[in-house]
Amino acid sequence: MEASSTSQPEFDCLFKLLLIGDSGVGKSTLLLSFTSDTFEELNPTIGVDFKVKHVTIGGKKLKLAIWDTAGQERFRTLTSSYYRGAQGIIMVYDVTRRDTFTDLSDIWAKEIDLYSTNQDCIKMLVGNKVDKESERVVSKKEGIDFAREYGCLFIECSAKTRVNVEQCFEELVLKILETPSLVAEGSSGVKKNIFKQNPPQSGAATSGCCSCFTPVYFSLLMWVSYNDINHRLPNNKRGRNLTDPFVAASSFSPPRGDADVEALRSPALADPPQLPPLQPPQSDAMISSRDPHALFSGGGISFLTGSRAAKFSYGYSSFKGKRPSMEDFYETRISEVDGQMVAFFGVFDGHGGSRTAEYLKNNLFKNLSTHPDFIKDTKTAIVETFKQTDADYLNEEKGQQKDAGSTASTAVLLGDRLLVANVGDSRVVASRAGLAVPLSIDHKPDRSDERLRIEDAGGFIIWAGTWRVGGVLAVSRAFGDKLLKPYVVAEPEIQEEEIDGVDFIIIASDGLWNVLSNEDAVALVQQVTDAEAAARKLIKEAYARGSSDNITCIVVRFDSS
Repeated sequence: MEASSTSQPEFDCLFKLLLIGDSGVGKSTLLLSFTSDTFEELNPTIGVDFKVKHVTIGGKKLKLAIWDTAGQERFRTLTSSYYRGAQGIIMVYDVTRRDTFTDLSDIWAKEIDLYSTNQDCIKMLVGNKVDKESERVVSKKEGIDFAREYGCLFIECSAKTRVNVEQCFEELVLKILETPSLVAEGSSGVKKNIFKQNPPQSGAATSGCCSCFTPVYFSLLMWVSYNDINHRLPNNKRGRNLTDPFVAASSFSPPRGDADVEALRSPALADPPQLPPLQPPQSDAMISSRDPHALFSGGGISFLTGSRAAKFSYGYSSFKGKRPSMEDFYETRISEVDGQMVAFFGVFDGHGGSRTAEYLKNNLFKNLSTHPDFIKDTKTAIVETFKQTDADYLNEEKGQQKDAGSTASTAVLLGDRLLVANVGDSRVVASRAGLAVPLSIDHKPDRSDERLRIEDAGGFIIWAGTWRVGGVLAVSRAFGDKLLKPYVVAEPEIQEEEIDGVDFIIIASDGLWNVLSNEDAVALVQQVTDAEAAARKLIKEAYARGSSDNITCIVVRFDSS
């Protein structure tokens, strides 16, 4: 993904997809459901987020960069530039809120026409939250009528139950693959980076996708999304290998037998146009893109307000590596707390299982953002939240026989302030003018102050291949580990920095730091301006250098220009 990279591409085509629609319609949960097979109630997106997913369809390896935009009006100037170059645009509405459906024609279709630069981009209309059928106020027929008028694909789904979530993205991609101009654009040979977004120049052409809306596209959609697909895909799979290197694909089972859809079937569409063959790229010798546990990555772009406005971008990547199971978790969360925009980033490295790390991902930042003193006394709020979250987790673990724990390295951006809180041996490192600056110090049992603290509490450390608390645990601070309390604590060490002069920070689990020094990591990504590309590069380098652990990292880059 870096312009300077000389390695062979890992995919045949790179497609950019864009999610648009009112705030609260479920764009982020829809994306999360598709990329990670999970459902989570999420805060409204602030700025722009994206996730990357690799899929194999019809023997072609595809990389999907899926951008999730903020729906609030105040972010429109920020999100408008992200229409550029999109091969697919998904308009999402909530079937239980009529205003979100009305805004499709009043706002979102007009935005596509105004900002999109791709004449052939494929549109899809998605009615979300069909799991709330008793609360429905927008009928399926109304959705079909809108799709007919604007010439876009149409499907209803539920991010919560995952009904039709896979089909939503897969059928959009299938239609893109049937459009030669879009395949040519997405070819890995095209030298462009769709992760770098620049607003359109004044006076530039802004011919939009709406200009290519036709009834033919609507008919094609219905043939794809609603009719019995077996006539096209015998056994639901004809010639398609839906291999997802991040998450195993679920079974493909489109809806059937909708009478008003059957009437739209067009025999002329039974054989989609043939595409010129794509030359397969050389496989990655380090991490195969066919590996079901391959890198999971994504990121976003947002901004904070302090003494001056600062834009920042972030990217994350996570890889199971050589371990038999995945115990790393991460979290990136942009929220408004008492009217201020706050960014939370964290890497959680579990041991003894994944339970503790997953609990931290789901609860730590949520608890911190709701602490009554978070804004006025952030450091105290962090310490109290870490301790209380640990106590809450241990209370939930009372019935568990097996002990488990997790480290936590976190960074909070609040205005111009960067507060790093660390528990364990994951680590946060900053780059200032190319120099590596440690923002956390690993909690190891043989650290003199940690050893003294443990012994004062009545514990001990011994050598067992490495220094271990009670001969068991190789870190001296962690969440969980109930059998080692009070020697192993979840009290964080906190370091505060001004973001002025900080180029970027790296937050990573010890799977990376076991084989890379702070200086190595900073040097490797110093010239990689794309944060997600930087995170992927660090993980691949750690794996190449022999890391035997799960590897997870987040890169946050600052741009105050």
